[in-house]
Amino acid sequence: MTVPPREALADFNRAIELDPDDARAIGNRGETYREMDRYGEALADFNRAIELDPGDGWAIGSRGETYREMGRYGEALDDFYRAIELDPGYAWAIGSRGETYQAMDRYEDALADFNRAIELDPDATWLLVRRGQTYQAMGRYADALADFNRATDLDPDDAWAISNRGEIYREMGR
Repeated sequence: MTVPPREALADFNRAIELDPDDARAIGNRGETYREMDRYGEALADFNRAIELDPGDGWAIGSRGETYREMGRYGEALDDFYRAIELDPGYAWAIGSRGETYQAMDRYEDALADFNRAIELDPDATWLLVRRGQTYQAMGRYADALADFNRATDLDPDDAWAISNRGEIYREMGR
């Protein structure tokens, strides 16, 4: 059961009230705001969390995700590069940077990131679907289909992967 965001926010607010320098609580509240599309509040919290802990790759990457969702791709890339610099094996940040490149139609850069992230986390279906979408955008339908098939093999109930596979079948005339 998913906890409603208002309950999560109440707990994060209380934790921050008790310890105003709790970077983890501040970052988690920022993530909650991001998930609610309250980007200004999310950025404020991520900035504060990073100020308190400049080496927190998760907070830096999450701020990058917020920027990406806002269409502020340059700032998103800056944060993803910084998070990856802190942890070169951070598959989520590498994949998220790939999503940013994908949104910018920089497909070769996106593929490089998705390939690396999948190398680090081969069972991450979201990475396989994103790479498949990138192949699809490049007209590489067989490669896209292979990724969508792998994602559905890993999670047969992944509606997102199944839907993307259906699109490829349609584009291939199958």
